[in-house]
Amino acid sequence: MIKIQHIRTKLLLLLFASVLLCLGLFHTLWANKWHVLHVITETNLPIMLPVPQPDENFWTMLGTEALNYDIPDSESDTEAVEKLQSLFDRLDDYTGLYIYGLEDGIYRAGQYPRCMGKERFRSFFDIGYSLTGGVTEQRHERNTEFKNGYATVIVTFYHSSIFIFPYFLFSLFLSVGLFLLILLFFFNRKMKQVLLLKQEILRMSAGDLSTPVASSGVDELGVLSRELDHLRLTLDQNIRQEQEAHQSNRELIAALSHDLRTPLTVLHGYLDILHLNRNPEMQNTYVTRCLQKTDDIRRLTDRMFEYALVYDVSEPEQIRIIPFSLSRLLELFREQMDFLELAGFHTDISFPDADISDITTQDTLTIQADPELCKRVLNNLFSNILKYGSKQETVTLSMQLPPEINKDAALCLALKNAVKPEHSTIESNQIGLKSSMRNMERMGGKLVVCQTDTFFEVRLSFPVTAP
Repeated sequence: MIKIQHIRTKLLLLLFASVLLCLGLFHTLWANKWHVLHVITETNLPIMLPVPQPDENFWTMLGTEALNYDIPDSESDTEAVEKLQSLFDRLDDYTGLYIYGLEDGIYRAGQYPRCMGKERFRSFFDIGYSLTGGVTEQRHERNTEFKNGYATVIVTFYHSSIFIFPYFLFSLFLSVGLFLLILLFFFNRKMKQVLLLKQEILRMSAGDLSTPVASSGVDELGVLSRELDHLRLTLDQNIRQEQEAHQSNRELIAALSHDLRTPLTVLHGYLDILHLNRNPEMQNTYVTRCLQKTDDIRRLTDRMFEYALVYDVSEPEQIRIIPFSLSRLLELFREQMDFLELAGFHTDISFPDADISDITTQDTLTIQADPELCKRVLNNLFSNILKYGSKQETVTLSMQLPPEINKDAALCLALKNAVKPEHSTIESNQIGLKSSMRNMERMGGKLVVCQTDTFFEVRLSFPVTAP
């Protein structure tokens, strides 16, 4: 099926088809005019019309009356012509009679139809005569006997004009009316489509972007409706992205704020130890760690400041994935475990699958990670232990090496501790764990939490590479 894509083309084709249809209707009506007249005159319709075709009674009357009159010698024979006036008076207003010599064909006398004397009828008749090609004039010729001989009598009848002219106008108006009706239907349909698009625009301006815009075909209005629906989808998507971006930004700020609290807690712990002068031999180590924590705090505050000034979800937090030595990773874990011991926890680093000395002294294995994100993940995990962990049980750290180095190889670390009998409501929203899971995924790793009423275990997986 051929689909027309332009309203102008549709309109031109519709005009052409409508003209053909209307011409066909007019031709059909006009071709059957006499049939329609016959139906009107032969049926008992409440329409009074003169009979267009005189019957034999007329000719009988004419033949009988003609025997009472002489044929004028010429049209100047006034006396004979005046005597024929009584014969002409017997004719109705739509009949004309003219007498010609039978032998010489010279006009002798005659009477125009009296209707021609009426100015309105004459004007109407002249116009109709031109439009209908003289179809309203019926002419009959007969040789008729008079008192003094035979003459040629020509009779003209105009009875049908009473029907034909109105019928012509009726057919014309009906055809033109059909033409206008078709055009009105076309424009009305297009206006409904325009009004529908107007309603869709008003609904979108009111904030309703969930209702699809109905298609209006393949023409310009159809293209407009589809583009409007595309605009609706784009606006809805942009609003959703903006909302998601706002929510992501809030979550990021909350995660960074949480990550900032953890090094502050550790820093406060080391400063407290230094203030109380515990372990004097470790003071330099503790001072170094305090400086490291201040650097971590400075970097986190700088990042928070950046995200507070620049809000753009299309530019997520940049990470730096680099080869990260296993010894450096274990050093970060060791630092956190040492702080737990200072806080009163019992710790145990257990690597049953390998010798720790061999692992930390030889560059046989590296992981792919972001050092800053690793610090934030560990800070969150050990912060949870400080808040929820029980000091009555040992905090254990274990490791499992990959059997071979390939693209799917991963280093697995497990951190396990007992849970306090009484659960604190602090950080009940688990911002730290959620942030740690997201950061591990961003580095290509994985974080899995296993928790019961008595223990809490976190398993971390880091992708590894050969040196």
